[in-house]
Amino acid sequence: MEPETLLQTGSLGRYLSNVRDAWGDGTDRDLPFKVQALMREFLTGTRRDEPWMAEMIAEGNIAKELYRDVDHGFIQMGHVQPQGHINPPHDHGPCWVVYGAYSGRTEIVVYAHRGTDSTTGKALLEKRDVHYLEPGVVYPYVPGDIHSVVVLEGPAIIFRFLSRDLTQVKRAYYDLERDATLVEPAAASA
Repeated sequence: MEPETLLQTGSLGRYLSNVRDAWGDGTDRDLPFKVQALMREFLTGTRRDEPWMAEMIAEGNIAKELYRDVDHGFIQMGHVQPQGHINPPHDHGPCWVVYGAYSGRTEIVVYAHRGTDSTTGKALLEKRDVHYLEPGVVYPYVPGDIHSVVVLEGPAIIFRFLSRDLTQVKRAYYDLERDATLVEPAAASA
């Protein structure tokens, strides 16, 4: 669907128009959280039989660009991911993203980068938090957040809002078998 048509199409169009209205100059530090609230409203107000949604589900693409805003540069992605689908630990460089679930159950593990092992040269990642995406649940991830994604119950229909085109920025990916090690959280000091 053409971007102009999409902006006039049901719940997705209303959501994208609301994001455009909230965007301003794109520098508001609260913008990821504003998009989080807008996405939550969008997810809970969208019907499976809306033509754009029915088409996305029928196509079953792991990742599909639904909308790219030519004025502001943000991108709205739609994902239909099978149970067991995994995205290893990664970040989004200087960009922020918002993940929300329409269906299924997805685990997102958030890591802290704890430096580099001086012996092996591997990045040291510490599990910081675990988020579960279920229908209507939305989380923002800001620059510096490292996270992995596993679809626990699928197919999961996930929406991912990108503040910018991620193919145009430097990002980090971590392979826990080859170039990164999961470390235990530091013990709390008494």
